[in-house]
Amino acid sequence: MERQYWIRSKPVYTSLLWHEKATAHLVIAEGDGGMAVLKLLQQKYPTQQVNGFFVKSPNALKNYADIISSLAPAEFKVFGNTTEALNSLKITLADCCMGTCFYVAGSEGFIWQVAKVLASVGVQDDDIDKELCGTLARTVYCVHCKAITHDAHHSVVACSGCQRQLFIRDHFSRRLGAYMGLMVDAEQPGILPSIEEVYP
Repeated sequence: MERQYWIRSKPVYTSLLWHEKATAHLVIAEGDGGMAVLKLLQQKYPTQQVNGFFVKSPNALKNYADIISSLAPAEFKVFGNTTEALNSLKITLADCCMGTCFYVAGSEGFIWQVAKVLASVGVQDDDIDKELCGTLARTVYCVHCKAITHDAHHSVVACSGCQRQLFIRDHFSRRLGAYMGLMVDAEQPGILPSIEEVYP
């Protein structure tokens, strides 16, 4: 893994903070993103309307759904899977007004699935607060066969489509919600660099 350089397309994540001048707040989180929601709920609670979606995850360190439900029972809906949550989000977005602030927390794959839904109704990427929680696993787009491979933890991953061994670049596509993966042994087939776990 290279150091001392920065790719402009690589996302930068921050901690979630309420926006005081928002007209409303919509919080969307999954799994270990529950910790980010708990930290957000411990800040000075906004006077504007707050709504939230939380997706349970069997991989989360804790069952954050129960804790969030006890702290904000009326405002948060809890879902068993991401598909249900995103479908409900699409319906809710029809009632959102100008000035609504969006807060998203969870794995990188989840964050960018939500960002894609928000973009479909005109929400700009810069208008979404994002906090990466839990795993650093990456979603990878194969530039050779265009397949998407989820939950890549190592510097090299087998493509889920063409089975090529892909080196995961730091170049990120917000439209695809994925990092670019290039065939690592194109010049010398079968000769792979050492494979390291870099996205635990």
